[in-house]
Parts: sequence; structure tokens; C-alpha cells
Amino acid sequence: MLWINVYLPHLAMELRQPQQPGPAVVTDGTGARRRIIACNTAALQSGVAIGMDAPSAMMREPELRMFDRSKAQERRATLAIASWAHQFTSDVCLDAARWMVWLEVGSSLRYFNSLTTLHRQIRTGIERLGYTASLGVAPSIEAAALLTRHPDILPIINKSELRRRVGPLPLAGLAIGDKAIDQLHTTGLRTIEDLLGVPSDALARRFGEELPHYLLRLLAERPDVRRRHRVPAIYRRRFDFMEGVESMDGLLFPLRRILQEFAGYLRGRDVAIQHLAITLLHRETTPTVLRLLTSAPQRNAAHLFALLREKLERTTLAEPVMAIQLDAAEFVEPRITQADFFADPHQENDNWSALLDKLRARLGADAIRRLGLSDDHRPENAWCVLTDETGSTLSADFPDRPLWFLHEPQQITDLPQLLGTPERIEAGWWSSQDSSRDYYLARTEEGAHWWLFREVGTHLWYLQGLWA
Repeated sequence: MLWINVYLPHLAMELRQPQQPGPAVVTDGTGARRRIIACNTAALQSGVAIGMDAPSAMMREPELRMFDRSKAQERRATLAIASWAHQFTSDVCLDAARWMVWLEVGSSLRYFNSLTTLHRQIRTGIERLGYTASLGVAPSIEAAALLTRHPDILPIINKSELRRRVGPLPLAGLAIGDKAIDQLHTTGLRTIEDLLGVPSDALARRFGEELPHYLLRLLAERPDVRRRHRVPAIYRRRFDFMEGVESMDGLLFPLRRILQEFAGYLRGRDVAIQHLAITLLHRETTPTVLRLLTSAPQRNAAHLFALLREKLERTTLAEPVMAIQLDAAEFVEPRITQADFFADPHQENDNWSALLDKLRARLGADAIRRLGLSDDHRPENAWCVLTDETGSTLSADFPDRPLWFLHEPQQITDLPQLLGTPERIEAGWWSSQDSSRDYYLARTEEGAHWWLFREVGTHLWYLQGLWA
């Protein structure tokens, strides 16, 4: 097995996004134990550092703005990234408390051509989500997590190289707790190789059975049986703001991130959507719901973002937005097209679908209408106007009709060559518009096909439609 670990060291800060400029930090704990776990660039430049207690940080920067950590928000974000990661592999696990997601990529290397290509795609995708990530590659989950603390170390591919490559690294990167690391330092141990040289029974007596078991998992000598992430059948993603957002621009960045995560989820499940709901939650008033309907199956994040931006620009907010929530429960098969060397007719269809979607988002669903067919044998009553909410009532076995239809039949005197047998249409008696006609297919001398009818009991012929 080969694991890629995605470590998000600034997740807490990148999720919060204060609306006002200036130094800001995210803290964990309360009272005297309140410590900084994430800083923005302005805070770092003012001398504030991660791990510093809150009073010391305020002494360094009196204008420092502090925000409480949201473990629920971090867990939702980590779960969303795990669902996004399923587009690369079906074997994904996560640890929200450590801000980490693991992808087993050994079985995906042939599909992505090489580890270098796959590594680059994962890093690029994380950056597009708006996160800062450190990636580590190793044959075990914990070794991959350890390498994220040392980005200068090249990926470890073979299990036989693990001990030699991780041995010289310091103990600080191990996931065994700061207290255990401090105790190991007091005994004179400094590197992982020093720790591996201590007998397992001695470590178990001093630190418990978990430490020697952790080292075995680190070296891939014991399987890591942690729970794997499963892609949810119904997708829901919520993003909470630290402060109410009043401007549309403040909604665009988190909306783009949410849609990028959602697109990865769709690719991982190999599905697409045509119905999507974005809910803007307020403190007091009723939520604002943006419903999106696409004319074709869709899983392109950029296209969905453009449509929702059109809707947002025409939406009036009664109150500041406190959270954004995306809901999707109905999925369809994606429309996968094969490229053509000489022409690309599918591109024309995609452009047409994109135009319809944009018009619908800008003008509203009721502004877009199309012609349809009704289940009525009388030609003048066999068409209707359809909207997104209404569909055609045409049955599957409805007979063929000409593309060019004359709503007012024209009487003809020179009868062309008649083809086949007639079709009798008798209808309208229930609405006092009784008609009884025999319809024929005819071919003119020029080769055009006409649709003719003759009223029963008369010798008058009428042209009703043309095929070509």
C-alpha cells in the first residue's frame, strides 16, 4: 500500500475568514489555558506565534482579534475534503482533530500514469479549495503523516526503506502526545531511531501498550485498522461565518470552495446533478434559498459557480448571512462525450446548454419556455408551450409528424403523388369542433414530402405540413 497524507496546518484560520482586515488568531481553550492554534499573516508579522497564550499575544498586539475554535466547522471541512478525495481513490480515511486526510493511492498509480502526476493533481486541487497543505507519501498511514512535518524529504515508496528514512527524524513529529515526547527527551532520546532501539516491553511498561503498537504501525509492520471514510449518499455541506456577511463579495469565496468540494464528490461517485439548492441562513429572518436547475447533467464547479453568481447578483438579502448550506439529494448519470478528431458537435450542445442555464439564472425559470407536443390527435391542438415545471404529455407511440407545421391549412388543387395508406383522425366532438380527416404522405416532383389531408365526405385537399 502507498498512502498520501494531506495535512492542513492552517485549517482553523482558513475556515474563519474575518471580514475586517488586521491581525487575527484562532484560539482553543478557556481562561488561562486559552492558547493560539492559528494566525493570519498580519498576526504573525506583529510577533504573535502559534502556541502562545492569549494574554501574551495581546501584550504583543493590543489590536489583536481573537476567535474561538470551531471543532464542528473543522470536522465538516475535513469530511468534505475526504469526500472530495474519493475522485482519486476509493480508500480514504481522516482525522479531523489532527487536520489530516489520507488517500491510499497504490492502486491508482496506473490510472493517473505516475505518482508525480497524482501528487501534483492532489496538491493543485487542495490549493483550488483555498487551503494550505503539506503532503507526505509513505507505505504506512503514520509514516505519511510524519513526512508532512518534513516537506524536504522525498516520498518513501518501499516498506523496506521506512526505518532507514524515518530513523534520523526528531521525535517531535510523532503522534504520541507532547507529554510522552517530553518524557522521552528527559531520558536522552532525541530521534526516532533512538526510540526504536528501546525494547517494546520496556516502552509498554513506561508508556502503555499504545506506544509500541504505534511504532509498529509507523513501520508498516502492523496493519492500521482505522475506520475508512464512506461517501454519503446525500450531500450536505455547511459553512459558518465568524461574523455576518452583508456583501455578495463576501459570499463568493466560500461558495466557490463549497462547489469545488462538491464537484470532487460528484466525480468520486461518477454522478452529476441537475437540481441544486443553496441556502443562505440568517440570524432572525427566514433563510434565503437559491435553487439551481441545469438543462443538462452537470458537475463542473466553474459553471455552477457562474450560475449561482448570477442568482446572487439579483438577490436582495434581508439580513446578513451567518452560514451557507449546500444540499443535493438527486443525482443523474453524467454526460460523457467522446471527442471527435474533425469536429466537435458536443461542444455546440454544451454551449447551448450553458446559454440556457445562464438565461435561466439571470431571468428566472419562468422566462425560459420551449415548444412541446400534446397528446391530441388534432394537429392544430398537438403542440403546447412548456416550462421547467411542466413536461410534455406526449405518449411514446405517438405517430410521426412533420417538422414544418402549417397552423392554417392551405387548399391545393394540383395533387402530388400519394404514398402509403391514409391515417384517419376523428376528434374534437367533445368541444364542438368535430373533424374527420384522412391524412396522406405525398411526394412532389421536386422530391419534397408533404402531409396532406382530405375532409371526409368532400373532395377538397389541404396541405398541413412539410418534412423537406
